[in-house]
Amino acid sequence: MVTVMVNRKSKYSYFLYDRFTGPIPASIGNIKYLQEVLFLNNQLTGCLPYQIGKLNRATVFDVGYNNLTGPIPYSFGCLDKMEQFNLARNKFFGTIPEIVCEISSLKNLSLSYNFFTQVGPKCRNLIKRNILDVRMNCILDLPNQKTPLECANFFMRKLTCPNSKSMFRIPCGKNPNRVRLDQEQLEDEQAQASSPVSYWALNPDRIQNR
Repeated sequence: MVTVMVNRKSKYSYFLYDRFTGPIPASIGNIKYLQEVLFLNNQLTGCLPYQIGKLNRATVFDVGYNNLTGPIPYSFGCLDKMEQFNLARNKFFGTIPEIVCEISSLKNLSLSYNFFTQVGPKCRNLIKRNILDVRMNCILDLPNQKTPLECANFFMRKLTCPNSKSMFRIPCGKNPNRVRLDQEQLEDEQAQASSPVSYWALNPDRIQNR
């Protein structure tokens, strides 16, 4: 289990290769001075707490190689100084929030080897600029994705977070109108997760072309 015990004026929080288990605690959002947060190569589970979006001085956030799941909290769009953002090789899913792709300071956004299904125009622009990596997800119209069977098997599971509404909280007040539409999209995906064809149901045209 992860217990964050860092001086509130500390700039760094490193938990690397230590086999920490359990979820990342919401209390991490209270450490306002953090600039680098690294939880990579552990055995973390659960969903990301929206409170991470309060770390508005952070430039690096890395939780790669864990067993984390759920959508990306929209609060991450408040991380205006973020440069290196790594969620690769977990079990995240849903729409990649456009609000995250609007962060102008981003140099690397790695979301590869997850189960994301939707990506908007601003995020696609980051893909073209080689800032965003979405290889090996479940995005139907992009190359180098997981197989349809692998995606369908994943979406047969119950996909929920303990407080799913918190995923759409934006503490800095950005873009509130877009959140409602993306929330509806995520709810539709979760509702389809009871059938093996749920992945194909995300794109009816693709079903016809099978």
